[in-house]
Amino acid sequence: MSGLKAQRARMNVIANNIANAESTRTAKGGAFRRQLAVFRGGEWAPGAKASELGVRVTRVAADPSPLRMVYDPGHPDANTDGYVAYPNVSIAVEMADLVSAQRAYDANISVILSDKRMTQKALEIIQV
Repeated sequence: MSGLKAQRARMNVIANNIANAESTRTAKGGAFRRQLAVFRGGEWAPGAKASELGVRVTRVAADPSPLRMVYDPGHPDANTDGYVAYPNVSIAVEMADLVSAQRAYDANISVILSDKRMTQKALEIIQV
């Protein structure tokens, strides 16, 4: 279940990146910066609870890559040289990441369904 939640959070971050791909102004000031979901896996230890294992999103980090500068002197956010800082979001990269997250989500669902089938078979064997 933790993999599903982590991939769902990753897809939400990607959707936010796509929604803000042209945002030149944010509440914090400046252009929007691409965000990345940072995962961390739980470490197994003797006596560890199942809820402590698995993967989870520990934080959402801003991508430090440079912003895209476009010459547009008529834009309200243009600097004194006439350049506008656009977000460092590439729609092609976001779509590739989205497909990757969706595949990982589907793989997690397959694991859950396999576990469910194995449990049902085990119960059938016990009843016989």
